[in-house]
Amino acid sequence: MTKDLRGAAAVRHIDQAKELKVSPVYLAGEDRSGAARVLLPLRDDLGWSVGSTGIANVVLDSPCRRARIGYLPTHPLYSSLWVVRIAPGPLHPYQWSAVFSHGTPSEIVADFAEALAYDLVGGGRDALRPEREFDRVLSALIRAGWHKVQEVRGAEGAEGVRDGGKLTFNSPDSLARIRWIDGSEVDADTRELGPHTGWAFSAGLPGAGWSALFSPEVPDHLVAAASRRLAVVQPVFRDERELVPELRKHLTISLVSTDQRTATGRDWSRRRREPRHGS
Repeated sequence: MTKDLRGAAAVRHIDQAKELKVSPVYLAGEDRSGAARVLLPLRDDLGWSVGSTGIANVVLDSPCRRARIGYLPTHPLYSSLWVVRIAPGPLHPYQWSAVFSHGTPSEIVADFAEALAYDLVGGGRDALRPEREFDRVLSALIRAGWHKVQEVRGAEGAEGVRDGGKLTFNSPDSLARIRWIDGSEVDADTRELGPHTGWAFSAGLPGAGWSALFSPEVPDHLVAAASRRLAVVQPVFRDERELVPELRKHLTISLVSTDQRTATGRDWSRRRREPRHGS
């Protein structure tokens, strides 16, 4: 048996301590140990350095000093919980950014961060090369029953807009949405994060949800790492007090047995060792 990586093992133990399995992930909310789920594998398994920018705020820098991930729950200058940025080289201006609001399930941020880290060590694609591959971003969602609800302007492709325009896919329960936005207006679902062009995720109910924005330079294979997580039907672990009260009735919830915790921990560890980036 392959020995667990230290960071992945730590994440496994976090999950094993939870008492509930909940789905879908996009309504699971932000768990109390969510920062550790993202930070520990990067720090302990991939050599990212850790710094602090005040109480509870943590910043990780990649070994190549090109990428930075900030967990900023109390930072006075940021309204987002997570900020991910990358530059062509150390001390260069950042080329793109991705931001995740308070309430974002950490599993979604973790998959995005994992895909970025995989690129930076040469195992994936170029994290700095802009690419528009709508099918890559949407295919897993379509297979999971997400449906297109709006399209404005732009050329029609196999599954939606290819070159500009506005595209929206909703989850089967209509409580989550992924959009491509080509314009400067403030999108209603991502209002707290400001005007935007690029991919936008949102989920939940008014006042009880989360959103994420990806600048248009973010390669679609990285956006797809996050969108695939939205489509996963496998439950995630939470404690009762971590659930968002307004969303609880929309969740499928079950108690976790010891055997289930152990099995899911093995699956998570294996997935962290073998990143999935789709074709």
